[in-house]
Amino acid sequence: MTIAAGDALLTRAMHALEEVCAREGLDTTGARLLRSFASTVYHLPAEAVVVRLAEASATGKHERLVASLRVTRWLAEHEYPATRPLDVRQPVAAEGFLVTFWHHEDDDEGVIHDPAVLGPLLRRLHDLPPVPFELPVYDPFGPVRGAVEASRVLGDADRDWLLDRCSVLAETYYERLRFGLPYGLIHGDAHRGNLIRAGGRLLLCDWDSVSAGPREIDLIPTLQGARFGVAEEQRTAFCEMYGYDARDWEGYPVLRDMRELRTLTAVLRNGHRDARAREELGHRLASLRAGDDRPWHPF
Repeated sequence: MTIAAGDALLTRAMHALEEVCAREGLDTTGARLLRSFASTVYHLPAEAVVVRLAEASATGKHERLVASLRVTRWLAEHEYPATRPLDVRQPVAAEGFLVTFWHHEDDDEGVIHDPAVLGPLLRRLHDLPPVPFELPVYDPFGPVRGAVEASRVLGDADRDWLLDRCSVLAETYYERLRFGLPYGLIHGDAHRGNLIRAGGRLLLCDWDSVSAGPREIDLIPTLQGARFGVAEEQRTAFCEMYGYDARDWEGYPVLRDMRELRTLTAVLRNGHRDARAREELGHRLASLRAGDDRPWHPF
């Protein structure tokens, strides 16, 4: 595997990968780095396994990973099309990471899926029977505030503005919303980037934000996707396929603005080690503070 020179996080991740795979008896021959941003992800071709390494320092991360494993195992019992964890003890800790293991699904890397196809998957998810165990409660602002406080690239003015923006949205708007859809199991980060095609069907992946919350939360990433090039007709088709158009609900602008803050978390945490992330963070902050709708660039 190739590690970028001087990247301490990837060096640490590689050491963690070797350590945990040795413990579990997994062959790391030919291990390939798939991505390193919100999490660091490797493919082990000799085992047909994906290993995900998440920074353990994020508040509540262990609880969220435990929930993602428990929920995806339950989803498999209900034949829901989601990525599947390995049947091993996990998550495990190494080198400051929390590590999980997943079955590798062959997919068309780089394919950008039509967001409309996410509609039926979310409808099916929301129509499942209640989960027979406790879920973390959806925390709309905690991850944003945590990322703001942890950021090593924010200036004081931007830091104060973001924290104040969280407080205004929470106290003035979100806490007063009346939701039209039932409360229950949500994916928590449902956008087309978390779709993969495997075995002729679409799977929903990246369950780290799974929780109990308002179902509208799962609809907003696609509707807010206009920032990332999702066309109006695609968003309308998504709503039709799901069976509900959240844009007609009075709370939509609040959740849209909340989602825009949520998209900052990874670039806030990674801006100090990734020049593109740092540049994109500045771009998005300028847009938010100006109140405009200029396009953003996905990661």
